[in-house]
Amino acid sequence: MRPDAARRLRPAVIAFLGAGLITLVGGALGPLATVALAQTGAGAGAGAATPLAQPLPPPADEGRCCGISRRFVYHPKPTPGQPWPGLPPFQTLRYTGTDGQPLAAWFWPGSRSDNPPLTVFFHGNAGNFEDSTRYTAGLIAAGYPVLLPEYRGYGGLPGTPTEAGLRLDAQAALSVAQQLGWPPENTLIAGHSLGGALALHALHDQGQIARGATIMSTFTSLPDMAGVARWLMADRFDNLSLAAKTVTPVVWVHGTMDRLIANTHGHRLFAALPEATPKAFITIETAHADRHEIYQGAMVEAMAWHQTRAVD
Repeated sequence: MRPDAARRLRPAVIAFLGAGLITLVGGALGPLATVALAQTGAGAGAGAATPLAQPLPPPADEGRCCGISRRFVYHPKPTPGQPWPGLPPFQTLRYTGTDGQPLAAWFWPGSRSDNPPLTVFFHGNAGNFEDSTRYTAGLIAAGYPVLLPEYRGYGGLPGTPTEAGLRLDAQAALSVAQQLGWPPENTLIAGHSLGGALALHALHDQGQIARGATIMSTFTSLPDMAGVARWLMADRFDNLSLAAKTVTPVVWVHGTMDRLIANTHGHRLFAALPEATPKAFITIETAHADRHEIYQGAMVEAMAWHQTRAVD
């Protein structure tokens, strides 16, 4: 990178790429039951996920030095962390992706008897299981089931995160959802920040076969976040292109005080959705990863919207 380009990096980009420095503290962890599952993905039997609808991106040309950008994008936490205080115990599910990657997820089956949708939630670039519970605690309190997948390199799992790798991990998690008894048509795919990008890509990678999606505080693309350094980005997560092709019902959530990923990203993505796509935008008065109770309320509101659509 030229020195003048480095000096012009926007403060928000630096904050996003350095978000791994944030440390979050949670509550006490209840007993976890480990459940081993068969290999996920194509060829895994009756519970296998819907095959990828489009090929995953090829590996970046590491020779161009772009691969170094991943060190600034991904900030894996080395431990799972502790759940949000007061939540019921989770099951720990361990499984293997189609590329042999060891994976894990926290699962709570819910307490409702009205065949509720399962929310598969993907956390952000500096998150772990603990962070996922910070956003889904409201759903859990309302009795809705959740599946909280972890990614390669995160939460103590081996591997190195990349866009292609995380997208494979997301498909493995959606396969687990089917093995647990939730077909794609009764699964909501959700995520926050980088996890919102992963959720949108996971939706498209499985052919947009889902009950719907809830996308929170995400960006138009990683190169857009990098600004003048966009050419350095090994991974893209081009959400703007996917938004224009999204036909599945979707709720967009973004905070007015988000200085990490400005809410203009959310509004651009929402505006890019096709006119016929069922959609809603929830504006919240908070920053990017602050006042999690507000995010929890937004997720419950989004769930109500998805379920009202199903009734209508």
